[in-house]
Amino acid sequence: MRPRARGHPGAVSVQDLKFSRPALRLRYQEAIALLREHGPAMGAERLAALEAQQAAAAAAGREADASDLAQQAQDMREHLKTVPAHADDEDISTRDEKLLGAVISRHKGTDFYVIDKFPAALRPFYTMADPDDPKWSNSYDIFIRGEEVTSGAQRIHDPQMLVQQAAAKDPPVDLSPIQDYVDSFGFGASPHAGGGIGMERVVMLFCGLDNIRKSSMFPRDPTRLTP
Repeated sequence: MRPRARGHPGAVSVQDLKFSRPALRLRYQEAIALLREHGPAMGAERLAALEAQQAAAAAAGREADASDLAQQAQDMREHLKTVPAHADDEDISTRDEKLLGAVISRHKGTDFYVIDKFPAALRPFYTMADPDDPKWSNSYDIFIRGEEVTSGAQRIHDPQMLVQQAAAKDPPVDLSPIQDYVDSFGFGASPHAGGGIGMERVVMLFCGLDNIRKSSMFPRDPTRLTP
């Protein structure tokens, strides 16, 4: 992997994306096991780098930067306390995702990977359960460099199963606002699955940009609505 400047002389330096064929695919439990095993050491490295930046900012008299970096370091310390005890079926936070992305890059040699079979309890009621173990679901997330670029799943296509799954949630899901959706499956929908990909996020992560507005042709922000 090497940094390469693309485009005009002021272009951002981009590191080549590491990926494998076929793409790395991990079951949710496998991903969490990697996080528990390698996350604390990887996190300690990242914390040390952040503390060095904080010290440099303080030495240079950049008090606002030093304060911001100090808060980031404190947040990272608090997060790292939770990593060794992360349960197999516990939800994965944004901080977990970023740390896991760094772990996978180093130990699996790829920046592009899929986490499959998320815990059913973490997914919407209309997600199909794993036929071999209903604790898990037929759903996945695709990641680039520790950030999710899309979620996908097999959707329940049987109306009776939809009603049962909605009733089993705590609290139960009120289906009356989407009754037409539930009823539509009675006309014989086939098993189906898929997901939607946010291309601007993919470009941002592929190019190593620090803000999604840099990968959007017409970005929106508080001071720009048009074009």
